Amino acid sequence: MIRQIDMTAWEKTHHDEIDVTSRLLNIILEMPAEQQRDLLEKLDAIGSSRSRGHARQYLKRPWKVLIHSEKTRASYKCFIRDISRGGMFVEAPQSFNVGEQITLKFLMPGGGKQYQILGEIVRFQEKGIGIKFKRLLADH
Repeated sequence: MIRQIDMTAWEKTHHDEIDVTSRLLNIILEMPAEQQRDLLEKLDAIGSSRSRGHARQYLKRPWKVLIHSEKTRASYKCFIRDISRGGMFVEAPQSFNVGEQITLKFLMPGGGKQYQILGEIVRFQEKGIGIKFKRLLADH
């Protein structure tokens, strides 16, 4: 007799993600190059029409971050309120300008890695600034 094995929700989701990704990849690889470029343009347009392309993690306890302004050469100790792969929202003074390049230094909680990242101010809100990550400068 064959026994049924129940898959956990994570396993089902993970399995579905692999199937979907595999099917999409096969469809794309079978397309002519011109169709691939058209699809890429459409997907880029969809991604840029959203305000954010990455899921944000809202922090229960804010993390400390040191922000150094390349323009004014001043540094500020601030708090990260939420973070994603593409950027973060930080409680910070309004002494920054949209488009300004900054350097971020922060330590992952729990004794994790220390990061140094080049960022750009992309928006202001009443309680802080939105920062887009440009590139990793160093991690330790």
